[in-house]
Amino acid sequence: REDVYSYEYEDGPGPDLKNLTFDLKNGSKTPWNSKIIDVLLEEIQKRCDEEKWPFQRSEAYFREILQDRYKRLRTIWTAAQPKVTAKGILETPVEVEKRLITKKDETLKATRQTTPVVDNLVKQTADENEEDLPAWRWLQRLIRTLGEGGMSSEESDVENDIETVLRVKNMTWRRAVEREMDIVDHQRLMDDDIFAPQGSKPMKRIRAAGNPTTSRAQVDGLPKVLYNEGWLAGLTKRQVERLTISEKEFRWMKVAVA
Repeated sequence: REDVYSYEYEDGPGPDLKNLTFDLKNGSKTPWNSKIIDVLLEEIQKRCDEEKWPFQRSEAYFREILQDRYKRLRTIWTAAQPKVTAKGILETPVEVEKRLITKKDETLKATRQTTPVVDNLVKQTADENEEDLPAWRWLQRLIRTLGEGGMSSEESDVENDIETVLRVKNMTWRRAVEREMDIVDHQRLMDDDIFAPQGSKPMKRIRAAGNPTTSRAQVDGLPKVLYNEGWLAGLTKRQVERLTISEKEFRWMKVAVA
């Protein structure tokens, strides 16, 4: 963009204050984007004084929030940019939209598949094996509490040149729940005749440290026990405050089912 280049390398006027537009191709700390964040910060502080907000926060606190929001905006924008297809040409707008919808549907499908499995197991266990019922009810609560945003997305892969599998992406911010999810998946594969009435066999999911890391942002407002302790320890005080960690108790349970 000529206006960005002119401002950063020449004597250009800078961002239009009546029509602020980020340079999404670059990070938040470039001269152009920093200027916009400064303008937004000034507006926030002005409104804070004029409207007499009931809480006071430092300039650094609000700046960090704005930079974090910019990063999320840039992630969404980047995902919506045309990618090179297998034919070596850029996607059309229709193909971009289709890719984004497919990605969203895959995420929703993963959550929808897991939740009914546990719900069915709770009902089944209540009738057949009361000893395992507390464990399945706890798993049910875990999945519902994490919600869609707390469930890892997946990408297909071929194992041993034979079997198509799903590699579950890692979430650095979330407490490790691989063991708990493997219990659900194992039961789902064992009872595929119950959970796949149309005859479609559930695909094997692989959770491993070497899998790709998800690009999803962390979920705010969860109980503290559901966040990764090491990840939390690496956050600043302001970042922890912005997580709005829930005070609702969630007791961790070491699950073992027959």
